[in-house]
Amino acid sequence: MYSTGSHVRSVIVADLKSAREVAERTMRVARMKRAIEGAEPEWPPLREVMAERVWRNVLQPIAGTLRQAAAAVAADTVSLVRDEVPELFVDAQTVDEATSSTEESVRLFAQLLEVGGNPAHSDLPPSTLAIMRSAVWRQIPLSWHSRFYRLAHEHVWRWLHKHILEETLDGPERALAVDLATTMLLQFVDRAMTRADDAYEVERDTWLQGAAASRAAAVDDVLAGRDNDARALSARLRYDLNRHHVGIIVWLNGSSAPGSLLALSDAVAEIARANGAESSITHPLGSLAVAGWFSSRHEFGPDLKFELGEKRTSVFRKGLKVAAGRPAHGIDGFRLTYVQAGHARRVAALFPPEDVGITRYQDIALTALCVADPEHAIRFVRQTLGSLAAEDESTFRLAMTLHVYLRENRSRARAAAELSVHPNTVNYRVRQAEELLGRSIDENSLELRVALMMIPILKRLDVARSSGA
Repeated sequence: MYSTGSHVRSVIVADLKSAREVAERTMRVARMKRAIEGAEPEWPPLREVMAERVWRNVLQPIAGTLRQAAAAVAADTVSLVRDEVPELFVDAQTVDEATSSTEESVRLFAQLLEVGGNPAHSDLPPSTLAIMRSAVWRQIPLSWHSRFYRLAHEHVWRWLHKHILEETLDGPERALAVDLATTMLLQFVDRAMTRADDAYEVERDTWLQGAAASRAAAVDDVLAGRDNDARALSARLRYDLNRHHVGIIVWLNGSSAPGSLLALSDAVAEIARANGAESSITHPLGSLAVAGWFSSRHEFGPDLKFELGEKRTSVFRKGLKVAAGRPAHGIDGFRLTYVQAGHARRVAALFPPEDVGITRYQDIALTALCVADPEHAIRFVRQTLGSLAAEDESTFRLAMTLHVYLRENRSRARAAAELSVHPNTVNYRVRQAEELLGRSIDENSLELRVALMMIPILKRLDVARSSGA
């Protein structure tokens, strides 16, 4: 019995040794394959042989597609969230901020899935952190942002699920791909929401401890007309309302970055100094925009300066935009000049970003009035100009030549100088424009001039109407 038992044990040991050797050879082959095909995934669930095969064959290509489609997925996600939580989107700027942040997050998740990274080690994009901080300043409930994350999670999951079904046949491989993608996305979103909640809470604690909350509440009270006690409000603001004010809005085109709001506040202070102001104040409008006011005991002259000095070296300088209201006095003037700056910014948003620098209300007041109802404005322009409102480049050139010609009181010499063309060219283009109109430019000349003024913003006005921004 003993010898028989020893033999059995020897066979078992030999079999176990053989099995271990087979397993070790299998693992060596798998490791060699991973070394050839790429680095071993960091996320533990992907290290099992079948899971890694599904990841490499199915999920990696889908992740690459998602990374390339991040902008479109983000836009669709924000559109979905706008329908469900419209309170988050007060203007086009907040839509742009949310879209940029969502795109960064989608791209980050796609990259994690593509390289097999561990979602537990991921962090929030800077733009998302900036939005969470600005949510505190704007007194937006955290629950609204949590709802945003849940809706975004659902939308991205549906995108992944659709592509997995398209790339696999029904069976164990498809089930495993869905399980892996779902688990990674859940862990990624959980990590993101935890970090976002933490950022919000830290900023809220700081906010509540400082004077900034009181100042922001006072600004809101002034702008909403809830309080008209200029003396008491001045004390809360630490800014004298019984003076002459100029309201401005300063914003950035692009993604948020650490220090964005500080840079914008610095720009307000610099503009205030350039105009000899005695004090200034800022109020955040989001992670990429601030409202600002500067004041003086004396009236401001007509030649206000809004260009930043050459000595300024901020990294945000290139994308910085300014909209300005007219000077106005007292608490009512504080409100009025801000409203005018808002109109100027609204019009500035209708031009390509590269064409926008300083937008003064007095320069665009008529345009602001005309585009308050985008659909009405578009219909007016097209009915007034007919074929001259066509979007091709040659027709646009004719319309702009006619616009300048009429603005210069039909002086072909001044129009030619502004357009850098020969006066005969101006004559020729005006005749062509008149032919496209199908009538004399002397008919309904006021409507004609107003419609021509809006031609450069017609396309973006159409986009604004469609998006509801």
